[in-house]
Amino acid sequence: MADRTFGWVQEAYTIQNLKKVVSLFVLDSEVNKNLRFDKIPRLISETDGREEFLTELGCENMEIPYIHLKGKGTPKGFTRSSAPCTGIVQAALPGQRKEYQSDWPADSFLRWAISIGFLHYNREKDACSLTEMGRRYAEAEPSGSAEYEILTQAFISYPPVCRILALLDINGHMTKFEIGSQLGFIGEAGFTSIPQEMIVRGLTAARTREDRVKLLQDTEGTSDKYVRTICSWLKQMDWIIQTEKEIIVFDGKKKLSSVIGQAYKLTLNGKKALRYSSGASSYKKIPKRVMWDMLATKGKNRDYLRCRRTHIIKYINKSYRTITEIQEYLKIKGIEESHIVIRDDLAGFVNIGLNIRRQGGGFTVADDINGLDIPSESVNKTLEKTEFAVLKDRLRERLDNISHKYLALLDLGFDGNSDRDYEMMTAELFTSELGFSGSRLGDSRKPDVCVYYGNRGLIIDNKAYSKGYSLPIKQADEMYRYIEENQVRDRNINANEWWNIFDSGVDEFCFLFVSGEFTGGFKDRINNIFMRSGVHGAVISSENLLLLAEEIKSGRLSRADSFKLFGCNGEINMESGYTDDLCSMLHRKQETKNLYE
Repeated sequence: MADRTFGWVQEAYTIQNLKKVVSLFVLDSEVNKNLRFDKIPRLISETDGREEFLTELGCENMEIPYIHLKGKGTPKGFTRSSAPCTGIVQAALPGQRKEYQSDWPADSFLRWAISIGFLHYNREKDACSLTEMGRRYAEAEPSGSAEYEILTQAFISYPPVCRILALLDINGHMTKFEIGSQLGFIGEAGFTSIPQEMIVRGLTAARTREDRVKLLQDTEGTSDKYVRTICSWLKQMDWIIQTEKEIIVFDGKKKLSSVIGQAYKLTLNGKKALRYSSGASSYKKIPKRVMWDMLATKGKNRDYLRCRRTHIIKYINKSYRTITEIQEYLKIKGIEESHIVIRDDLAGFVNIGLNIRRQGGGFTVADDINGLDIPSESVNKTLEKTEFAVLKDRLRERLDNISHKYLALLDLGFDGNSDRDYEMMTAELFTSELGFSGSRLGDSRKPDVCVYYGNRGLIIDNKAYSKGYSLPIKQADEMYRYIEENQVRDRNINANEWWNIFDSGVDEFCFLFVSGEFTGGFKDRINNIFMRSGVHGAVISSENLLLLAEEIKSGRLSRADSFKLFGCNGEINMESGYTDDLCSMLHRKQETKNLYE
């Protein structure tokens, strides 16, 4: 079976193009005929499936393989912009500079049509066909009342739409970052949002308009992208309007203000749609379409999470159940979980747009649920947690003061494709959660993160590697260069003057490497940096960073004393007395008392 994920959509914006994708499944529709008699013969070669595509598009009841719709991707020797057309949906959608789209937008529009119920996806065959609602939509008059009504039903059946409408109804005016921080499952790499405070700091520090535009265009978490995509649909439905919002933050020294353009408010039609979604109007309540895939998006434990959450939703659908009852039910299904894990799942259900109600000690999903089934190949499969998932849930129970959203640091530390998110979340943990000053820098010729407290500063380098990080000499040299630049502070050496992130009173510094885990000879490289620069430093895993944060947030360890850890010239290990060499870290036995003052 093909590994495809549905339920969350990015980069598919235009409803008019959505209709083209759905309409191609209707024999002799305008889109269908244009593909059969013009575009497919011209744009797709025989070796890429031209004749097979024409045969499939000429059937009365089409069931078309997904790969035939999406296309084959970018062949070797081509770029995405120059790649040939190899898919039916690619041919159906116009590109900006060519007559067809690449496979990525084609895939996004397919995900959209499937996620809102216009297309049916056959998992066993990896093929798509038209649903009854999809046919009605394809045949409805463009921009007519029937089309609007069908789109309304489809969008309201999609839980993330309801979540965004509900958040805007409660809060009035929200940016995509404010919405994104409350969309999706807590502490998972598949649902990240950029801290808005960092965006404002970046916008304030930007020297040119081009820098500001680039920052806003390039800096998004996955949840922020979902928000931007979904809000584009809602604007076309006249359910929301996009209007700038001024954001004010305090950086410890002064007030910073900036305007974020991607901010939204509900319209009267949006309020009506929200009432419609809850059944609080003259319309019949619309069932929610919840696909198994949308219950987790990334990670080795993805299928386990999807199955666990499916069991919980089905068990509490229309029946109030306590946490203990849910726990016992999961045991029957072969799944053993703690109360805190179940509570986080319930919070996640709210964040994806399900109507979770509480009565006494019980919880229920008050929606009618459609489309949620565990795929046949997973029904009888023994789903066991990976060691990584066991670690994550063990940490979940130990983080009493730190928000569980930071558990995503565990995922990000081993994901070599999420460096920016890893840096952003590390910076947010130190600043928003722990009260250090500073921010992510992360651009060319700058450290990833710099934070400080009192007169002590910390230069941080985040490194995400799937198999652990050995701290190669090249990266050690890079850290030494940052330390040297900070000591000399000469703009002729580095014109961006990144060291100005530190307050003028900061005169003691340490360095820190953060990664999923450390391997090899990293201690030698730490000592090498120390011997060359005279500056102490350390390495810390994501797990130990979270445990350290819990110690600081709980008050058991002061921010000032945390710098003794950052200067240990070794690995910070919170499970063994804070480091692998406690005496080396503290230098004097007497100083251990200070850790708990």
